[in-house]
Formats: sequence, C-alpha cells, structure tokens
Amino acid sequence: MTTTGIEIAMNTRTIGVWERRLIEVNRWVVVAMLGITVVLVIGNVIARYLFSYSLTWVEEVSRYLMIWSAMLGCGLALRVGGHIAVDSLAGAVKPAVARSIRSAIVCIVSFTLLAVTWLGVEYVDFAWGQETPVLGISYGLIYMAMPIGALLMLVHLALVARSWVTTGSWDKVEGFDPQAI
Repeated sequence: MTTTGIEIAMNTRTIGVWERRLIEVNRWVVVAMLGITVVLVIGNVIARYLFSYSLTWVEEVSRYLMIWSAMLGCGLALRVGGHIAVDSLAGAVKPAVARSIRSAIVCIVSFTLLAVTWLGVEYVDFAWGQETPVLGISYGLIYMAMPIGALLMLVHLALVARSWVTTGSWDKVEGFDPQAI
C-alpha cells in the first residue's frame, strides 16, 4: 500500500482508509508549515543582505510555524518510535512481562497527553486576550498548538498502541530508521 509515494509497512496490522488519510493530512500539513518557514527565512535573509531591508513579521511567523510544526509532527514521530525511549528493560525480560511494561508505558503516556491537552486548553484560555507584538494576533492561536498537538499524538498512540504492546515494534516507513539517529 502506498501513501503519496511513501511505502508504509504496518507490521502485523492493516491500516484503514481514514487512518491513512490522517497520516497523509498530518504529514502534508507539517511539510507545508516547514516549507513556508524555510521560504520565509531564506527570503528574509536574502532581502536583508542584498537589499538592506528586513521584513519584521517573518521572524514572528517563522517562530510560530516552527512551534506548530513540532507539535503536529510529534504524533508522526511516535508512530515510528522516533521519540527517545529506554527499552532495555523490556528487552531483558520474558515476552509477557515486556507486554505488561509496554502496556504501563502506553497508560502513562496517555495520561500525560491528556494532562497536556487539559493544561494546554487552560493556557490557551489564559493567553487568548494577549496579542503578539508584531502581528497583533492572539497568543491563544499560537498556544493552541499544545492541546491540538497532544490530542493528535494521543490519536496516533491509540492507533499504534495495540501493535506496539503485543509485538514491541513500531510502524515502518521506507527510508526512515529512527534507531539510526
């Protein structure tokens, strides 16, 4: 099965149409945000050094796009085991115990993501009346990346948790090995 030219092999499970669409949309939103950031920053550097003119809003926009990109990309990284993890204990015990450890980890991460979502919503509410210095938009729009990113990560976790708990392996993406980093 292919999604936008990238092969995704889903260990022992089949991926549904809506899950594939979620991954595609999530991936392309992050790619678009990073692409816009790169174009804006490079364009502003060129304008600054060639024309002695700098767009003041570019720094603010690129910072906020990076925040959103990081928060929306966390779920995609989780799907492939791209986050820092210590898995030596699960590798040193019997398979049944390893599954119990992975189950506990899923519960702890789920609880943490729910807490981040809840606190993120409260922070958005707190910051909604404050405006950014250059663009004059609500800080709540920027901070909304936290609860939305945490919720999206929770959805990705829910979709891959069963496979990871039972087999101990993550989704595979052709050409990407998170362990090689």
